[in-house]
Amino acid sequence: MNRTRKTNIIFFGILLFGALTMPQASDKTSANALAETFNTAGWDSNNNFPLIGSPQAKKGGTMRFFWRNYPATLRTNGPNTNFFSIQEIQRVVYESLIDLHPATLEYIPRLADYWKISDDKRKFSFHINPKARWADGSPVTAEDVVASWEFRTREDIKDPYSVMVWADNFEKPIAESKYVVSVKTKKLNWRLFLYFGRMDIYPAKEMKTLTGEKYLEDYNWKMQMGSGPYELKAENIKKDHYLFVTKRKDYWAENERRNIGVNNFDKILWLIILDEELAFEKFKKGDIDFYYVSKAQRWAKECDFDKIKKGWIQKRKIYTQAPESFLGFAFNMRKPPFNDRNVRKAFSFLVNREKLLDKLFFNEYNYIDSYFPGAQWANENNPRVRYNPAIAAKLLKRAGWKKRNKDGWLVKNGEVFELNLEYDSKGWTRIHKVIKEDIEKAGIKLNLKLIDSRTLMKKVNERNFTLHYKLWGASVFPNPAISWLSELADEKHNNNLPGFKNAKVDELCAKYDQTFDREEQKKIIKEMDAVIFREYPYALSWYADFNRILYFNKFGHPKTYFSKFGDFRDIKTLWWFDEEKEKVLSKAIKENKNLPIGETIQKPWK
Repeated sequence: MNRTRKTNIIFFGILLFGALTMPQASDKTSANALAETFNTAGWDSNNNFPLIGSPQAKKGGTMRFFWRNYPATLRTNGPNTNFFSIQEIQRVVYESLIDLHPATLEYIPRLADYWKISDDKRKFSFHINPKARWADGSPVTAEDVVASWEFRTREDIKDPYSVMVWADNFEKPIAESKYVVSVKTKKLNWRLFLYFGRMDIYPAKEMKTLTGEKYLEDYNWKMQMGSGPYELKAENIKKDHYLFVTKRKDYWAENERRNIGVNNFDKILWLIILDEELAFEKFKKGDIDFYYVSKAQRWAKECDFDKIKKGWIQKRKIYTQAPESFLGFAFNMRKPPFNDRNVRKAFSFLVNREKLLDKLFFNEYNYIDSYFPGAQWANENNPRVRYNPAIAAKLLKRAGWKKRNKDGWLVKNGEVFELNLEYDSKGWTRIHKVIKEDIEKAGIKLNLKLIDSRTLMKKVNERNFTLHYKLWGASVFPNPAISWLSELADEKHNNNLPGFKNAKVDELCAKYDQTFDREEQKKIIKEMDAVIFREYPYALSWYADFNRILYFNKFGHPKTYFSKFGDFRDIKTLWWFDEEKEKVLSKAIKENKNLPIGETIQKPWK
């Protein structure tokens, strides 16, 4: 591969470290056929990247996970589709043209085996591997890529951010031949090559015949056909109880380099268990294979039970270099009381993170003081907002909340300062109760309401909320436009929950998109971070730079456990069922004998 071109490719790399199901041409017959029909001169590829999976991995078996909620939909696009659970399935069912290597961040093949970027960086071309096949055996072609773009730009699928990304940034792609597709951009943007390259491709024969209304209805509980290693069949779905994907026997890229040691399970099952305590008990009994320990208290007090001490269940705290996300209480800035910056800032000073970190979280977590947390991107000069009721009281007075009624609640124009905080997990009750105590000491009545997850999701997406606690995912390189552009503020079903509008941030987003120097990009993001922080669209909370997991001692995994920028979700693609280990485990349980206990703390990427 040309060194200069390779450097450029790495330099332009962006976005999520992504799905790990990636193919590449190696079969001799296919390679000869390719050479006869496609001249590779001037094109780039990457055929010598480090292995993603472990060569020791074994194929077969089942991995059983659980979700606390059944997905709001199984659609890939439209309302309620930007959730982790849906994306978990999409990552193993669909494929994009290219991807980023999860350790080196180099471009690697998926559906496309060759690609190129024009000198002005405004035209991208991809050659689809002629071996690529849909689940029904038909070839993946350039027309499928065009149809996938057209589908995302349709207003009638009710996905405004999708329209903004694909219609505002790209001209309509052109199928130059059966296997070559090209696209021109409407603007210069350093992220656009991988935006287009990592767009999941859907079959044109399904998408072209659908109206938006029919798609939103017919595909609410099913998925388009994919080209990836797994498929979700209708008979494998029991709504509100479980769903599972099964490994395709005829997956076209099974023997490609990027699939060595990857996609090992025959079946990946997600049980729906609404109650976290019940899920933990089911895991201990062996009904679930893996458990992510989200509660610090549980990790500190409840994860030394007998099966762990005997080595039957393994306990790990694994650190990676995964990008950090921000989370906290989103304020609906579109309406009172949080349309007033003083109120938003006051509430932020009333969230007693110190008490939570000390009393409930066993000092496992860190403060979030940035909307782009992490050493590279965060503005280190952002104020350190900590619990301070005196400052909060001054800010509330400035906003007109000066007096209290006989019950001790703040009043303004005869109205009590009262808020509803709706949430969908019983496990959060103990946390919100601690927050409620200090909020109410300041005279703000805070009502806690546990509601159904789908109901909550619908209300939040339709902006029918006042206060909402939200955890966002993160990408290797920040994508601020998705959360902060003013044009998204008054639209529903996107990531701009607070309704944030700021001309300076819009200007910085545009500047960031056209800046190719990494150090300059960091300066822009830090400046943007400061502007956003001053507006207090969220009361920021806390984060962890590790994954705490428990799993039965019958699985194999890479030495690193997860990819460099990954997390526990890598388990479904990088781990494997080990029949010999299961026999040893079964014998140990039957004879009540101990197995080796590995080191709990793992820092493979430090």
